[in-house]
Amino acid sequence: MSLTFDELSHTYTFEGRTVPSVTQLLAPLSNLQMVDPAVLRAAADFGTAVHKACELDDLGELDEESLDPALGPYLSAWRKFSAEHAVKWTLIEGRMHNQAMGYAGTVDRYGAVRGDDAVVDLKSSAILYPTVGPQLAAYAKAIPGTTLLTKRIGVLLKPDGNYQAKTYASPMDWAVFASLITLRTFCSTHAITPNFKELSHV
Repeated sequence: MSLTFDELSHTYTFEGRTVPSVTQLLAPLSNLQMVDPAVLRAAADFGTAVHKACELDDLGELDEESLDPALGPYLSAWRKFSAEHAVKWTLIEGRMHNQAMGYAGTVDRYGAVRGDDAVVDLKSSAILYPTVGPQLAAYAKAIPGTTLLTKRIGVLLKPDGNYQAKTYASPMDWAVFASLITLRTFCSTHAITPNFKELSHV
């Protein structure tokens, strides 16, 4: 049985069992409790729209006449990055599953960047947050054929049509993600709800 994904609930399933996603596992490192939920939803919806526009453009299926003007600068930034880095994609919004570690996710891009094997994540947020490193490490570990030489690149698409590309190389990134899997498994096994808020004041 292959990995399946339910768009509505954003749930991955493998052999009838729900598999935690990369995003879910990284959630304890994202402190967004003080942000208005409506603002978070709007940002998430906009980010999804940016990703879709870039995906369709890479696939040669984008109808630019129907594109929301607000998405234009972000698409331009992605096109600029792609041209300047001579990208050739093997995976575009590819579902992946690390069966050994028990997680799944959707990698934005995987392929060649300036001739180098690379995993790439697109962002339309204000900055590249620290969790991008562990996120990319998780994707890299779930894609067959990647090695220690595989580059991990976060690309921040900006509203002025420019971009910021950052390469992540710290071995701590995977260690952090693996520790989150261990913590989740331990808490699930022992019916523990981790209190990260309390720990932050120690």
